Amino acid sequence: MTLSEKVQAVLDSKASAYKIEQLTGVNSSIIIRLRNHSRTIGKLSLATAEKLEQYYDYRLAHLIKNTDNNAKLSYFRHRLTNLLQELYEAQEVRDKQQPELDDEDAMTAVIEQLFDDVLDDAEEIDKLQTIYNRLADNNKRLTY
Repeated sequence: MTLSEKVQAVLDSKASAYKIEQLTGVNSSIIIRLRNHSRTIGKLSLATAEKLEQYYDYRLAHLIKNTDNNAKLSYFRHRLTNLLQELYEAQEVRDKQQPELDDEDAMTAVIEQLFDDVLDDAEEIDKLQTIYNRLADNNKRLTY
């Protein structure tokens, strides 16, 4: 599936523009204009298109394929991906500020490995969601 097709699938989904904004950081007005055809997918910045693609990959792809109908798991997977992305970007900044530290390079490599291994492993995601759910039950601020 191409990037444009994934973005179109996000636009065609039942998710509100507000919900997509919450999960991707893409302004809801952009989503609304795309849905109203007053803006085209081809005019999106690469960064915006990639955020919507990531939303598709970690939220919609599972629902569309009917392999994972658990909306909470999809939401959790997407949130986890966003948090790992933020952690990775913060670590990259530290690497550039202090390039002489080998530990920083190692930390970046570990975060990259999380993307490659953990997020693609359904069993690992289930374990992480169990932990998250337990914490969410104890702390209502973490709820969906």
